[in-house]
Amino acid sequence: MRDERLLDVFGLDGETALITGGGTGLGAAMAKAFLLAGAKVVITGRRREVLDSACQSLGPGASGIVCDVTDTSCAPKLAEDIVKQMGSLDILVNNAGVHSKKPMEQITQEELKRIMDVHVFGAYALTQAAVPYMKKAKGGSIIFISSMSACIGMTNVTAYSAAKSAVLGFTRTMAGELSGEGIRVNAIVPGFIDTPMFHQAVDLDPDRQAKILGHTPMKRYGTPEDIGWAALYLASKASEFVTGTTLMVDGGCSIGF
Repeated sequence: MRDERLLDVFGLDGETALITGGGTGLGAAMAKAFLLAGAKVVITGRRREVLDSACQSLGPGASGIVCDVTDTSCAPKLAEDIVKQMGSLDILVNNAGVHSKKPMEQITQEELKRIMDVHVFGAYALTQAAVPYMKKAKGGSIIFISSMSACIGMTNVTAYSAAKSAVLGFTRTMAGELSGEGIRVNAIVPGFIDTPMFHQAVDLDPDRQAKILGHTPMKRYGTPEDIGWAALYLASKASEFVTGTTLMVDGGCSIGF
């Protein structure tokens, strides 16, 4: 028999979540999971038409704000506007990302800066802007989306790996700094997830597909929903004693079989 207390533990009723890069892929899947749990969800992205389409698909409770996370000066106003409109900012998911797949000697300083601006400086600025509101509310959940390239050696992703490694550093140190305020900070490391960004980054010819699945003990690609449910766990009371951790959602890739 289903116990209603389980719904309470995973429920997000009355909470507001902000998800950067929330219009497609992993961001949209996390937004859907949070909405199903009762949260109000604000998604951000650079293109209004993408956000409008996503909000229409997600349904009631979802709203979109055009925001380029690389413009760090916008972060304080974004957090302030969300609190004014929604009443709180309880969950922040730093999901916005760009990928680069090149040999390290071919990466220009401009490309390196762009990757760092999105994954490092943009995420840091928005987290700084959100934390005061979470402190005032005496609690919150911050989730960073990292990458397997921050955990295991992968070729031709030097800049991306460096940025995603910084994200894991954020997770550990911020968790320690903010735990006394009731704010939890965790990271998710997705494996090979079937998203448009994945298909852009990886040439999925049959040999490449076989190689990827050969390194994945569960023998399938992950789905955006796999990441959505993992994020719901970290956002909810189900993980209220979990902070500073890296949750591998990778079908076993990282265990090295």
